[in-house]
Amino acid sequence: MSKDLQESISALRKSKWVNLSALVDFATTRLSKPACQSIELLGYGTYNNVYKLVFVDGSEIAASLARHDEEDFNPQAKLSEIATMQFVRTSGLYPDIVIPQLYAWDVTFTNPVGAPYVLMDVICGRNLNRLNNAAKLWGLDAMSEVQQLAVTKTLAKLQSALSAPVPFDKIGSITLDDEGKFVVGPLLTISQDNLGGPYQSIADLWKARLEHEILHALKEWCRLESDQLSRSLEEPKCTPQEFSELFQLLSSLIPHFVPSSSYLPLTLHHPDLALRNVIFHPTDDTKIVGLLDWGGAQILPLMFTAQFPADYISTADDPCEREGIPDEDWRTIPHDWTSFYDSSKWIECQGANNETVDQTIRGSAMIKQYYLRQHFGVCYAQENHDRYGDYNLGRAMLFAHAPYYLKFHEILKSGWAGWVNHAMWIRETYWRINAGKQDLRGPALIVGPNVYRSSMETLVCDLGIFEEQSSENDQDVEE
Repeated sequence: MSKDLQESISALRKSKWVNLSALVDFATTRLSKPACQSIELLGYGTYNNVYKLVFVDGSEIAASLARHDEEDFNPQAKLSEIATMQFVRTSGLYPDIVIPQLYAWDVTFTNPVGAPYVLMDVICGRNLNRLNNAAKLWGLDAMSEVQQLAVTKTLAKLQSALSAPVPFDKIGSITLDDEGKFVVGPLLTISQDNLGGPYQSIADLWKARLEHEILHALKEWCRLESDQLSRSLEEPKCTPQEFSELFQLLSSLIPHFVPSSSYLPLTLHHPDLALRNVIFHPTDDTKIVGLLDWGGAQILPLMFTAQFPADYISTADDPCEREGIPDEDWRTIPHDWTSFYDSSKWIECQGANNETVDQTIRGSAMIKQYYLRQHFGVCYAQENHDRYGDYNLGRAMLFAHAPYYLKFHEILKSGWAGWVNHAMWIRETYWRINAGKQDLRGPALIVGPNVYRSSMETLVCDLGIFEEQSSENDQDVEE
């Protein structure tokens, strides 16, 4: 190994237990390559560092190394990611989706590299996530309106390509059985959590998550000395009574959030579809030459794959909160910015040099995202019609119909702390459905406003409020 290469290795960002010299030696030997000429950090994320190795014959290899230590790493999740990439490459269902060829991998920490790794092809092209402009906007927001439309249409076509029906009959994540066949195993998340399964239906998944939380209560909350369940600052305040109420409400809502059969075909879900993981053709915004980062990919009913790319997920507090507009704080559902309301009431923001930042520039970008999402949904439906001959009107409105189902799914997966954070939404949804569906004998499509600005719960007479007032008065007296 040359001195220059050794110096390059010593200067690279890496986890402290990783041996990049061993990585170079192993990749050179394992792939029968000539000497390695250079190594550089190609990119990094929450879970992996990716390096590019260039050999003297001009060939290149990408090496993805786990960033987490052994305690926080889930080898089952990494093997599922690898199996999913192989499935996409070899199944014949996704001819338009380019996946890098995988050459070697190891999911242990005992290999010479010192961390789990995957060796694969380098995909050359443009990463539009790195675009920026004079207004200090990035990625999608930095593009011209014409380029935004073109890129949005291209991403919608990619989403449609992922919507091909799969040859599986269970909800979970792809893995390989002992015979090397693709099967569906436990449901694994992008954060490498194991949610159990596989499951026969979405209702079975949700019921299992409720049971998981009750089991947690039985194990952890049976010797409490106060009616407060939170044990750290990260956990929201919650009493056993509130937990029980939310548990009952969610259970009662499950039958109402099982979509009709037209939304239930099982498809492959990429949980991190975003410009940072999409490689575009060097000169053509209508062509994608690579889709990366398949960690946490799942087999789900179509309705629950209808998530916009991350670049389109606007939030209520970016650039600032607006008076009278609640922030429901969803991860999978964007907050609809459709106007500034009264920008004169926005809190002033100071830049790096103490200059006042014009937040309406960012606000305008959020409003553009709203209209780009409408374009995305329409392009997706048009591509489904052209690709699959799909005339179903419900699926043509998939991205308009999915938000409330995605919200419910997000809550059920998030555990009791997530229930508490969305307690208002759970209660309000229960009472609105209760008022609106009393005479319905079958499931109906559930749609609603982007955020709730009023409450039907005021129509409920909760006599427990007197107990709460009495408790507060007693506490005041003690103080």
